[in-house]
Amino acid sequence: MLKKPTTVFVYLLGAYVLIQFLWWGYHLIDLTRASHHTDQTITKRIVMIIGEGSVFLVLLLFGLWKIKRSIKKEIQIARQQNNFMLSVTHELKTPLAATKLYLQTIQKHKLSEEKQSELIQKALDESSRLETLVEQILTASRLEQQAMPRLMTSISLKDFLRHLIAIQEKRFNISIHMNDFEDIQLETDPLIFTHILNNLIENGFKYGYTEKGLDLTVYKENEQSVTIEIRDYGKGIPLEQQDLLFKKFNRLENEETRTTKGTGLGLFIAKECARTLGGNLRLTKADGPGACFQIQMPYDG
Repeated sequence: MLKKPTTVFVYLLGAYVLIQFLWWGYHLIDLTRASHHTDQTITKRIVMIIGEGSVFLVLLLFGLWKIKRSIKKEIQIARQQNNFMLSVTHELKTPLAATKLYLQTIQKHKLSEEKQSELIQKALDESSRLETLVEQILTASRLEQQAMPRLMTSISLKDFLRHLIAIQEKRFNISIHMNDFEDIQLETDPLIFTHILNNLIENGFKYGYTEKGLDLTVYKENEQSVTIEIRDYGKGIPLEQQDLLFKKFNRLENEETRTTKGTGLGLFIAKECARTLGGNLRLTKADGPGACFQIQMPYDG
């Protein structure tokens, strides 16, 4: 179904076409019935009709182009939403099915205490995964409605990043580069800021992780801005996909054949969270293979 602005435009264009044809019909009938018109009057009428016809043709072509573009955009949105539904359905079913299997195994079989503890822990991990997915969907909704609460406080950027990386290094290799960086006190919401960084690290791990791991680099752009770069060494992001990268529900591969977990919300959430904190998130050209994301955050130097 077309959106309201497009529907209104279609009705207006249709009304204009109808009125224009009635107007031309009136003039043509008048020319054929009236014998008192001089050749000069008839010529003026014909020139007027040709002029109006040219304007009409231009407006009609423009209107058709606008309608085509709108329909194409809505088809793309519908496809993304369909991908999202496929993704969310899969992401919801997987932890639920796994949790059910672990609990049924404990219920139906006599297991050692150690094995029971192992299965219970796996069930808890799947529950946490499900909770993360639900929280991600709620966060995207809050950001769209500009209802994301902020609790701004001053943090030591170096200490904050070291603590974050220490947690993430338990899962995969991350090299942090900020030896030449003079520490600053950044006014931010630590929870939202953590959300941005974790989403980018998770994204790099899913789509661009190699044995080289990930690089995190910090430097000052100027006295009002600090930049944090997160770079991977994977295949990179195709040029034709880059404009859609931060769109909601967008993923680089087909949902029905995908091999990685995700909903297409991670980068959308990261960018909107950066905006909420007064910063910006962008993709930049990496020096070599892989993808490089930059978070630019304001601070009072």
